[in-house]
Amino acid sequence: DGLSLGINNNDYESIGYSDYIKEYLEKNNKLKFYTKEFSNKDARITDIINMIQDNREIEKTTIQKSLKDADIITISAGLNEILYKNNTNISYLYDYIDTYIYDMEKLLEIVKEYNNKKIFVLGYYNPTNDNKIDKYIIYANDKLIGICDKEKINYVDLYTIFKTNPHLIYNINNFYPNSDGYKLIANEIIKKL
Repeated sequence: DGLSLGINNNDYESIGYSDYIKEYLEKNNKLKFYTKEFSNKDARITDIINMIQDNREIEKTTIQKSLKDADIITISAGLNEILYKNNTNISYLYDYIDTYIYDMEKLLEIVKEYNNKKIFVLGYYNPTNDNKIDKYIIYANDKLIGICDKEKINYVDLYTIFKTNPHLIYNINNFYPNSDGYKLIANEIIKKL
């Protein structure tokens, strides 16, 4: 999603957490290949599943080959879906979260068919000043943690990072982190490598 692309306050692609991980790996001579070409800021979880099943191709590789060859896989998807549904004031948001968490579980099972090395799933955070959404974010994260535990996948807690450091998000009109926020996400992942 947009986190891996490094979407900035002007809604343009910039340096995201994955770029900082790339820099770390390059510095330590541990990087053979890196791409964020499979990232899309508007992709839903089901879109990612379809990309894998359709074996989307980029210049030098396909998504299935990239998954097989990867030493590290990061997945950040779903926050847009929660925020969009929250903005529509729907009464069944918990049911909606259950549905897309089911899709996330399916996605992780598919990814693990290709690679079971180091997979990192980024949790959800509340980028708004609306504390009413916290209960939905916490609910989604609890479900996500359960799946990650079951599948033995690394979970990265973004909720706590941004709740305790709200200055790491540009503003309430753009829910993407600033460069310090992206660096902090990367560091959380690097600590678990």
